[in-house]
Amino acid sequence: MRLLDRWFHCEDFLLHDFGRTRFDVVIGNPPYIRFDNLTAGKQAAYKALYYTFTERCDIYVPFFERSLSLLSRRGVLAFICSNRFVRSSYGRRLRRFISESFHVALYLNMEHAQPFETEVSAYPAIYVIDRRVGGVTYAGEVASIENSALDRCKTGAPGSSLCRFEHWYGKGEPWITTDSSECSRQRHIAEMFPTLEESGAGTVVGIGVASGADEIYLDPQKKAELEPSCLLPIVTTEDIHGGTIAWNSRYMLNPYDHSDDRRMLDLERFPKVGAYLNSNAEKLKSRYCARKHPCAWYRTLDRIKYSVLKSAKILVPDIQRGGNVALDERGEYYPHHNVYWITSKSWNMKALCVIMRSAFVTEQVRRVSTQMRGGSIRYQAQNLRNVHIPAWSSLDTGEIDMLVGLYNERDAAKIDKCVDSIVSKACGRRTQRISEQCFEFA
Repeated sequence: MRLLDRWFHCEDFLLHDFGRTRFDVVIGNPPYIRFDNLTAGKQAAYKALYYTFTERCDIYVPFFERSLSLLSRRGVLAFICSNRFVRSSYGRRLRRFISESFHVALYLNMEHAQPFETEVSAYPAIYVIDRRVGGVTYAGEVASIENSALDRCKTGAPGSSLCRFEHWYGKGEPWITTDSSECSRQRHIAEMFPTLEESGAGTVVGIGVASGADEIYLDPQKKAELEPSCLLPIVTTEDIHGGTIAWNSRYMLNPYDHSDDRRMLDLERFPKVGAYLNSNAEKLKSRYCARKHPCAWYRTLDRIKYSVLKSAKILVPDIQRGGNVALDERGEYYPHHNVYWITSKSWNMKALCVIMRSAFVTEQVRRVSTQMRGGSIRYQAQNLRNVHIPAWSSLDTGEIDMLVGLYNERDAAKIDKCVDSIVSKACGRRTQRISEQCFEFA
């Protein structure tokens, strides 16, 4: 009992004062508690203490920071925990914190296994981290917790499934793969090609509108007679199949001024819309965005931008298996939330759409995306912005024409063959330019 009284403390690990005590071993399975489920006091206290606790992240993130900070000079941390931080935007600070002062000795991704006695959707991984900065990292994936599979995950074991990384990911970059060869390939792609938004002048990635009250804003014409000019054709994830748009005739009420989308609609000029919104005022005013902007209590959570509506734009549903990318060529629809959009002032949009459908892009998204059950991936803006493709200006007219010619093609193999060929040629041209520049410099 005296040992238990001395060793065990029933209190908040993140707030406990350990003084100057440091530990040789820290082992754990940190709790998973979302930012929104913490009290305001806890949120403020943790944010004040922990550099990594940002962007509404899960509480396990500061558990990593605190535990690593408590390691002795030769100490080792071993956690089984969610792998969501290794690729997400909210995990960027933790990844940078680890890369600057610590060494990932082992990263074993178990998101497709079920290591717990009861089935949970935790997407787990095993981490072994110490202070030997610059050491070798071993990484791998395991889809089963059978002994034979786990035996192959031991370093130095015959037929080990672990890959050896001489240099692990640094500077907060996402841990995109546990395959060292694939990591080298992705790094080569990133070095050779610009990001999607840098690939052509005026190329922008954005997300569709979240209203904060779809039951009021979505299909309001079915509930009341409204001025038609205030209704926007809205395209949802359900409307995009196999790279085509099959619009379900849904509309969204637009509460922004028609001539200046930075101003709210004058409800006196649109009495039918005004009456409808006022009939729902109690619910609309209870939203956080309305409490923050009481004079604009009938705003949508996100601002609706007319420039996006009228532009030719590529539409990409968020959660999908890959390649489901459509083009709103005439600027007819506004994207709903969970649909991302891409506009460009320089690209031929059909050509860019074909590139975005290719396996070349899908695999890049897969590498930076959190993996969903069933094999789906996330086409979030942060992931699309990490995609690298050949610059528009680097492609010749014949290559653009080939891409455009495949716009209506539904044979993925033909698209992939064409894009892979263009990528290979673009790599060759860029390598030649770099060699010529080096020669001139010499």
